[in-house]
Amino acid sequence: MASIEILPSDPSYPAPLWALVTESEAAPPTLYVRGVLPARPGVAIVGTRAASDEALRFTRALAAALGDAGFSIWSGGARGIDAAAHEGALEARAPTVVVCGGGHARPYPREHAPLFDRILAAGGALLARVPDDTPPLPGLFLQRNAVLAALTLATVVVEAGIESGARSAAAAARRLGRHLCVVPHAPWSPRGVGCALELVGGARPITRAADVIDVLGGPAPPPRRRARRALRNSPPATGTLPLPDAVFAQAGAPLGKIAPAPATGAGLGGALRAEPGGVIGARNNAEIALEMTAEQRIVLDALDAHPAHVDEVCERTGLPPRRAVEALLTLTLQAVVVEGPAGLFRRALR
Repeated sequence: MASIEILPSDPSYPAPLWALVTESEAAPPTLYVRGVLPARPGVAIVGTRAASDEALRFTRALAAALGDAGFSIWSGGARGIDAAAHEGALEARAPTVVVCGGGHARPYPREHAPLFDRILAAGGALLARVPDDTPPLPGLFLQRNAVLAALTLATVVVEAGIESGARSAAAAARRLGRHLCVVPHAPWSPRGVGCALELVGGARPITRAADVIDVLGGPAPPPRRRARRALRNSPPATGTLPLPDAVFAQAGAPLGKIAPAPATGAGLGGALRAEPGGVIGARNNAEIALEMTAEQRIVLDALDAHPAHVDEVCERTGLPPRRAVEALLTLTLQAVVVEGPAGLFRRALR
């Protein structure tokens, strides 16, 4: 079966994909479709390939319940959470769409070719942004995730490690102003620490289909502008105020004389405390700088007085999320970086 090619100039081209246009891409991607894209509003369900049995069961039930409620279910066709989402939709006889990382003539993973055939037979669709014979290359999966987030009302992350590809779909949902929902996990669980970080970043916690429907009933979040290195030294946008150091100054300690609390039990941002007298081993910036690793210096250089999200720090520095978060945690404990609400960080004002 040959795919149908849909160009951006085609009247049937999905309008939401124009939001993917950037300075480097003057037009959204050409689409290659097999089957029929559903008219129902869509919800993306994503997560780790190495999912727990409990997460797989939850995903199937969630997808089935959302399908019964009138939504189409979208995912990436991968092992684990993706496949469970498609299976749950099929059980509910709801339309489901696989947004592929490669061309349709090269299904990935190969063992899911029968699943993709069942999806087409049930009235669902396969969607790709590359021609049929294109192999599933790593970079295509990140592009796939952006398409997945753009064409759905909400992205639900069920289970994700700190470097899970599902987190790139979550980042795309935030950038595009789509709802982002996350199933809470224990932050010490390797399979769930990515979910914990997404919740810190402002995602909405959900535990059932009714929670997702409630989120969709509210206003969509504003799109988050893509960060660029050139913007790093620009003045803050109108209406954006730096986060005040004063909120971290406790027990009357003077600003600039707040010291890090012991790391044991500290959260992402770490708790700051003031010792008796308001002075805590007041080390100067030069002493702190000598103790920084190369990655910590890169992260600090990427920050200014304008609060930046963890995703923006990763984009500015090129560091993977885990190492960027580790550097931000250390710099926060050293009181040279301040953590604000919703996973935002900025340089401390001195």
